[in-house]
Parts: sequence; structure tokens; C-alpha cells
Amino acid sequence: MADFIRIPQNPAPPGGEAFEFMAADGAKLRAAVFNAANARGGVVLMSGRSEFIEKYFEVVGELLARKFSVALMDWRGQGLSARLLPVPVKGHITDFGAYRADLRLFTEQVVKKRFVGGPLVLMTHSMGGAPALQLLGDGYDAFDAAVLCAPMTRLFANPVKRAYARIASSIACALGASRQSILGVKEHSMQFEGNILTTDRRRHDRFRELQSAAPNAVILEPTYGWLKAAIEAMADLHRPGRFAALKTPTLIVSAENDRLVDSDDHAYLASQSPLIERVLIKGALHEIMMESDPYRDRYWEAVDSFLAAKLTRA
Repeated sequence: MADFIRIPQNPAPPGGEAFEFMAADGAKLRAAVFNAANARGGVVLMSGRSEFIEKYFEVVGELLARKFSVALMDWRGQGLSARLLPVPVKGHITDFGAYRADLRLFTEQVVKKRFVGGPLVLMTHSMGGAPALQLLGDGYDAFDAAVLCAPMTRLFANPVKRAYARIASSIACALGASRQSILGVKEHSMQFEGNILTTDRRRHDRFRELQSAAPNAVILEPTYGWLKAAIEAMADLHRPGRFAALKTPTLIVSAENDRLVDSDDHAYLASQSPLIERVLIKGALHEIMMESDPYRDRYWEAVDSFLAAKLTRA
């Protein structure tokens, strides 16, 4: 039985259980379930790159207060799920198809067996939004609604930076360096001052304290292989007709001042299907769910309004 990473500043919400389950290829993946009293439904909450379950305890508590039970999973290769390389701090994957397969298996074999009755919602942050949106676009219909917070659909607003990332990752992988960390890329938000993720010091520092409490849950720089796989997944989202099979009402919540993800791309994707809506949180940085209260309040207003409209039809 797994346990939670515990620090005084981040108490675990009530009704929680951490555990491991087996992926289709035998990899051990870490998950957690929090059961709401008199639950009206369930939420599958998936994190971004380099994150792990405990970072989202505050969000879990807010969902429990809304009478949603919550299930979370550490993506393979990060958190306390199985690592893919001998150097565990490298963030690596070769194909986002593995993420999609893990999310689908988690939903079918874990979540549906624990959450019986009521609607099911998918909620993601950043990187988690890419495989989630691919899976939804494939026509996967296990969810009654989806909320994608700052989804990683296109990196960087600057086309020169995007081109450099694409060329560098392709060359490095062709030369056999797919498992090497990307040159020149460092953790850019270890210090609050100058960070590009959140304007909220308390929430920023809380995650750093979680990382210090559990170094074995931490990953640092991505590899060239991860970057190439990410670029391929994002390109897949822009194929003509990619969302023709989409069945799930989906809300994209964008951060106006996002410096990691191109928020303008979210508007384009929303134009590709009548089932996709988009809301812009003015002034927010990338980690909207970890932002200062005024931005988070706008996030929850948008989410509550969207779910109230969509789940009444579920």
C-alpha cells in the first residue's frame, strides 16, 4: 500500500487512499482516490509535467466540497510512478500514446470500479491536457465533461522557439541522444522571484517543500525524446478533422500571461468543434489552479458554470 507525501502545510483531504496499480506493460503506476460524502459524481484529475498527486490536495478539497469524489494518477516517469530511465530525475517518454493508454486503463480498470453512479468529469493541467485531448478526440466517451486547464496544445507563442525545439529534438533523437537532458534547459521556477508559473508565493513554496520532502518524486529537465514526443502529440491535435469523433463537452481554460503554452492556440482548437468551449483568465500565469485567489476564483466560476450546464444533460 502506498502512502501520501506529508508536510504540515499541505494536509491530505479526508477520505483518501493512495495505492499502486499495474499498467498494460507491467509498469507500476501510483494513484489515489478521495471519496466524497454523498457524492454526486467523480472527477479524474491529471497533473502536468513534473508534478505529483500531493500538489493537488487543495484542488481535491475544493472538488470534495462540491460533492465530487476525486481520482488522481502520477503519470508514468514522474512522481512516485515507475521511472523510465536509470537516472530518475530525467523526464522521459518516447510516445504520448503511453500516457493515453495509462489514462484509459486508469479510467476503465480503477476509476469506474470505485466511482459507481453519477457523471464522470476529466480535469487536467498543462501536459496532462495533450494526451487527454488526443484520447477525447479519438472518440473515447467515458467522461460526461472535460475541463482542460492551460493544456499543452502548442509550446511557446514564439514561432522561432517552437521551430528550434522541433529541429533540436529531431536531430538529437536521430543521433541517438533521445535520453539526454535538453541542453540549456533548467528548472525555471525553483525560486518564487521571477518564476513564470504563479503569482502566489504560498502555493509556489508549498510545492517546493513537497519536493524537498520527497526527492524520489521529483523530475527535473525533460529529455530530447520527451520533447520530440510532445511535439508529435501537439502536431497530432492540429490535424484536419482531428475532433470529428469528439463526443465529450470540453472546456479549455487559458491563462492570459502564459509563457510556456501558447494560449492563442486554444482559441483555434475551440473553433474546431462545437463541443469545445474556451475561457481566458486575464492576468493569470500558467498554473491557474495554483495561482493567486482572484485568478483561481475566476477559474472555479468558469468550471462551476460549465459543469452545471453540461452535467444536467449527462
